[in-house]
Amino acid sequence: MRSVLYGGAIALNNTLLTLSLEADWTITANKRANIAWNKLNLIINPTFKKMNLFTEYPEKDEAKYSDLMSELVKKNMANLYGGEKKKTAKRDTHSKTNAAVQGTLEIFDFDEAAIKQELSKRTSLTEAQLQAISLKQGLFAKPKQYPVWLRFANGAFSVKSDYEGDTRSMAVKVIGVEGERLPQSHELKTQDIIVHNTEFFFVRTIKDFHSFFVAVYRAGLFPVFKLLVLFWLKLHPYESTLLQTSFKRFPKSLLTERYWSASAFSLGLKSDFDPSQPGRVPVEYPAVIKYAFTPVSSQPPHQQLPLESRPESELQRAKASGSEDNYYRDDIIQALAKPDAEYCWDFQIQFQTSPEMSIDDTTIVWNEKESPFITVGRLTVKHQQVNSAKDNDFGENLSFSPGNGLAVHRPVGAINRLRSIVYPIVANDRHQKRGVKYQEPTV
Repeated sequence: MRSVLYGGAIALNNTLLTLSLEADWTITANKRANIAWNKLNLIINPTFKKMNLFTEYPEKDEAKYSDLMSELVKKNMANLYGGEKKKTAKRDTHSKTNAAVQGTLEIFDFDEAAIKQELSKRTSLTEAQLQAISLKQGLFAKPKQYPVWLRFANGAFSVKSDYEGDTRSMAVKVIGVEGERLPQSHELKTQDIIVHNTEFFFVRTIKDFHSFFVAVYRAGLFPVFKLLVLFWLKLHPYESTLLQTSFKRFPKSLLTERYWSASAFSLGLKSDFDPSQPGRVPVEYPAVIKYAFTPVSSQPPHQQLPLESRPESELQRAKASGSEDNYYRDDIIQALAKPDAEYCWDFQIQFQTSPEMSIDDTTIVWNEKESPFITVGRLTVKHQQVNSAKDNDFGENLSFSPGNGLAVHRPVGAINRLRSIVYPIVANDRHQKRGVKYQEPTV
């Protein structure tokens, strides 16, 4: 499923525009809000001071609200595509597939000792703790080139024109990955890495997301219930601000955009790790990281590309035309049709270097000055044709989940724990409604 998560509220752009938010918020403003929130926690929340590095914590009543969310997404899919409805089932969020694209992910022979030396400067880790961190494991175990499938998508609940405010996502499926699997994996030799062009998710807790999605679900039943969503947003101004910020960027191309995981993942497991414990008790890992894909030049020295936006004049013309706007799909098709087409991203990891860089609260952006992203590989996409009906169906039927992959790259944090539960539920429901017998993709 592109799930109810990471973009689940994206379709509410028109609703958000009705809110009378006073300031023209920016990413910088949100970072200031995150800092203020952390300082407030230090004052009013005694447990906040006791949080440890590389440790995820359970939420109060987490199992209850996870179960409620599981049932709610089933009801939502039934409302969207069940009964007498003749609509072809799509994902409940990130519904619009812009393209399914083939590429290559190269893992570099990076200098592990140099990375650990940098970590020792930025953290209070003991020498023993540093030695316990093994970077070269799982996907990063050795230099290698992996074939990948990419799905570029918009974040909304339904298929909308690209001139509408939205987030954009790139789901990466790495093929031929060997090793012990996460128990919830739906494939045998793949690693899914789901990233978006925002650094954060807009809700702090599973409970809050459930209350939000109840309003969204009811709004889908009867138009008058859209007022419930407005009411929720009015009661949650911080979350509303994050949502509106997410909608403001209109990339010039999805092939030159930067993407972040926003949520965190383990890098290794301790010898006494018990998979039944996350979500029930605090669980510590040898290290915790986030992912990013940063666009770079296809030619050495592969310098980072500046982020560009879709021209405002062109955007306004698309709005005024009244026609369906598939700008991002058309751009990918045209760009990759060129014989010399080549697009690259540095594949990067970012370490949690202080407990204040929250694992469970994904509204908090990890400061890149405190913990810079480290390049460990490169993703490359070259010339190909991606506009056939078969290509479209393949992209629609691909299934991604943060819980699909190697055990050492476990998704951690409250929102990730929820995603690992609900993504497969919606994917299975979608395939059943489409009459698809899902098979693990190959090259």
